[in-house]
Amino acid sequence: MILAPRPTLTPISVVSTAISIGDHSSRSRSTAFMTNITRQIHVPYSAAQMYHLVNDVAAYPEFLPWCDASRVLRVQDNEMDASITLKVGALRKVFTTRNINDPGKKIVVSLLNGPFKSLDGFWSFNDLDEGGSMIRLNMSFEFSSKLVDMAIGPVFREIVRNLITAFQHRAVAVYGDQIEPGGVS
Repeated sequence: MILAPRPTLTPISVVSTAISIGDHSSRSRSTAFMTNITRQIHVPYSAAQMYHLVNDVAAYPEFLPWCDASRVLRVQDNEMDASITLKVGALRKVFTTRNINDPGKKIVVSLLNGPFKSLDGFWSFNDLDEGGSMIRLNMSFEFSSKLVDMAIGPVFREIVRNLITAFQHRAVAVYGDQIEPGGVS
């Protein structure tokens, strides 16, 4: 078996910010963590090819080790509702998103239900003149409680940070290894 070399990923920004919530009195203090993660990568595949991989939610368990199950619940026009079962050790959490699709260009993700107070983001796919495409992922999320954040937060943050690389590896498996036209930016 020949393994493709590990891709280099250059983040544009990775931000994890603590946001104080509650009434700030001495008897009631609560802090939740809103996380915003943004990644982009130049890949030797077209925007349409990469869009297809990201939009193929049913295939996620085949190549994302943390994805125990996935299911497309509804497709109507440019919308898809899908659920994903996240597996962290013995813990499993299901979340459902509504994805608004601009085929070949963008997928906007918003939370319908799950262990989050909020989860919003987008994927964008842009063909480049020099070949290949630039793929960008931006995801913002906050867990429903500090306990849930402590249980799965660190692993979920790492999953999101590495998600774009997982799709690059999937592209190699599905479309074959191609010469990087311009490198990673």
